[in-house]
Amino acid sequence: MGIEHGEVSISLKGNIIVVRNVGAFNEYGAQQYTSGIEAIVNDLQDTSFSILINNLEFLGGTPEAYQELENYNVWLNQQKLIAKAMVITSNTTLDVINKLSPSRASQQTRSFDNEKDAMNWLQTIS
Repeated sequence: MGIEHGEVSISLKGNIIVVRNVGAFNEYGAQQYTSGIEAIVNDLQDTSFSILINNLEFLGGTPEAYQELENYNVWLNQQKLIAKAMVITSNTTLDVINKLSPSRASQQTRSFDNEKDAMNWLQTIS
């Protein structure tokens, strides 16, 4: 396996998966991210869940990283995902994510500029 670029931390708060992405991601860093979430979803055993993604320190990714993200979102669309909140301040980065991961369009998503508002939104709809 190659060297991952990009750091990810993943935790679970109730039925909300909280992710923090830091840096620029290659395909191996993206795989670390996606396999970490897949493991938690599998542990939840058919329980509905939401995801909060903090991308305030995310610097983007390689084309291969975005392909991994798209494959993951296709998989995610077949799980019991309630909603996804993204904490992000760069509209350009968000546009790139949406363009390169079109399967996100069928998810209930909202963007926020801070984690507190994102968490409050997810808690009201979960």
